[in-house]
Amino acid sequence: MSLHLQSSPHFELLRNYLRAAGYNEESLCDRLEIRDMCELAAHTGRPATPAMGSDELGLLIRLLLLGDDIDRQQLESALSPRVVEAFTSLGLASLDPATEGRLFCPVAVYPIGPLFIVSDRWFPVVGKEFQWSDDFVYPAITPNTREFLAALPVTPCDSFLELCAGTGAAAMAASGYAQKSWAIDITERSTQMAEFNRLLNGLDNVTVLKGDLYEGVEGTQFDRIVAHPPYMPSLRATRVFADGGADGEQITRGIVTALPRFLKPGGTFYCLAQASDRQGAPLQQRLRGWLGEEQGDFDVAFIEMCQQDPKDAAFVYALKTGGGFAVVDLMRDSFASLGVESLPYGWIVIQRRNSPRSVFTTRRSAGPRIGREEIAWLLKWETFAAGPSALEDLQEKAPVVRPALEFHALHRMREGKLAPEQFSLHTEAPFFGDCKVQFWVGFLLPLCDGKSTVRQLWEACKTNNLIHAATPLHEFARLIGVLISGGFLEVAAFYPPLPPQKPEGQRRISASLEIGHPAGAGR
Repeated sequence: MSLHLQSSPHFELLRNYLRAAGYNEESLCDRLEIRDMCELAAHTGRPATPAMGSDELGLLIRLLLLGDDIDRQQLESALSPRVVEAFTSLGLASLDPATEGRLFCPVAVYPIGPLFIVSDRWFPVVGKEFQWSDDFVYPAITPNTREFLAALPVTPCDSFLELCAGTGAAAMAASGYAQKSWAIDITERSTQMAEFNRLLNGLDNVTVLKGDLYEGVEGTQFDRIVAHPPYMPSLRATRVFADGGADGEQITRGIVTALPRFLKPGGTFYCLAQASDRQGAPLQQRLRGWLGEEQGDFDVAFIEMCQQDPKDAAFVYALKTGGGFAVVDLMRDSFASLGVESLPYGWIVIQRRNSPRSVFTTRRSAGPRIGREEIAWLLKWETFAAGPSALEDLQEKAPVVRPALEFHALHRMREGKLAPEQFSLHTEAPFFGDCKVQFWVGFLLPLCDGKSTVRQLWEACKTNNLIHAATPLHEFARLIGVLISGGFLEVAAFYPPLPPQKPEGQRRISASLEIGHPAGAGR
């Protein structure tokens, strides 16, 4: 790789040229006949694309994205000699030794929002040797990477740090709302590409460093730290961008363990990764343990998006490594020795408190949509609920039933008649949740119309003998808090994002979440 890594006027020239030429996501998706750029990275073979033609945009797509070699004179005629010279000077166009007078781009260049990102190309190009190198720079338009970028908050902050940065796409995007942004990766190749991306986008408030996790920023604390680390379980190190050690957690654990040294009070850590539930130790509790002696200063949330059985993970590893059934057995034995029961994948969100209050540990199961709004709501509500006066403040709020709430009553035959036996609430937004409740909650819910405060609801429930007259107000308020936390009720200042429209016949894909039995309110 011979990308130019020093400041040059050619960077500004190309940046302005690509914008003017319409080299953006909307235009590329329209020309490629795809709905989203992620479709290009959904497979490792060369994408099947319509003919790009020889106009300006078509030639840019063929050169920068698809990897075609193109006659230099044709490029100079369509793009101008000055632009082609900028491409060659920066290393984005090289002479193809196999075909005289033709240029090719050794990397992939594509737009992400207002940014232009360079990464390794993830599919073979006709006539070119292709292999996945150990230090392969992962593209920023894969579905999981785009999911990672799309869910990060965009609220202003002073200092932003991206670890395991790869292309540095998150740090580059953060430059628009962070005073200062850092991108750190352990490989030289990723660091070079991230620095090239910084120069290409003209971002003076971004610093790119080569280092092992926090190496290079010792003594600095950050408002926001993000990571999309390698998390695939591996019995031996092969690919830096994918392998996370025997349990897949090696890198994630190293990042979380050091948060007490690098995350500011009031700061938040966001990580999209796979980790493990173990015998007697669910992931959210293990995350708290990784924080060590200072864990009492941190809130921990895990939002599960899917889950993998260790047996399935062993087969996947064997297929990827070509190791056969012997490797399957080795991986299964490794998981068993570690006590791994399941491998959940999702968002790890850790927040450092900046005022005296209790801290929370919570786990949710993602609904049909999980993004920055859902995560922000969860943190806001749970932070309020952990406050010293939360129950007192809640007593004066007026809850209302969420539109997507379902109340389920299970009936069983008893002495020849159907008798109600079990009651539960169900919702899929903002998170998937099932909550077992007592029968009287079915009478409470219609009273939650946004006009009556929790205190007034408590009085009404006592008057109508729905709860025992001696039920304390704070216990009743605690129950309402549980129902708000689960997304079954809502109150002003803590309205969750609206649920997405659910297509007819859509199947549930999220695992059930047991919020817990609301003990202490009904008698």
